Amino acid sequence: MSNQKVINSNGFKEFGGVSYTNLNGNSQSMSAQLTNSSLPTDGDYEFSTDPSFAAVSGATGQTTLVAGVDGRQISVMSYTIILDAASTFQIFSSGTSASRTPISGPMAIAANGGVSANDNDIMYRTETGESLVVNNSAGNFAGHIAYKIG
Repeated sequence: MSNQKVINSNGFKEFGGVSYTNLNGNSQSMSAQLTNSSLPTDGDYEFSTDPSFAAVSGATGQTTLVAGVDGRQISVMSYTIILDAASTFQIFSSGTSASRTPISGPMAIAANGGVSANDNDIMYRTETGESLVVNNSAGNFAGHIAYKIG
């Protein structure tokens, strides 16, 4: 692509293309038959176009919210969690208790309290191929999440 400035042009005409003269006085034209080879295909997108939504619930201990997918990451867009007992709640990228990767800090939540977060972008992302899991120190939890797998 040239960085030369166009000094005059016939403008774009439907089915007629564009011709122009650059600063060097050279006339050039662009065909009206543009290809769409530069447009993204389904395989070029990082994510599915819409997030998935899931109701979640669990008890004390580790709970898998979304199963991992080989070669992909789970990206959390929003979540709401309510607990029925005073608890510490934390979000992880799978693994065992000793090897899981924390993707949120521990959140101390009062009995019958909760936490909610929403963003139009990614808030948390798992390690590639790992599940999205949570650990709840006491009682039961329930809520919902919006996520994308990409």
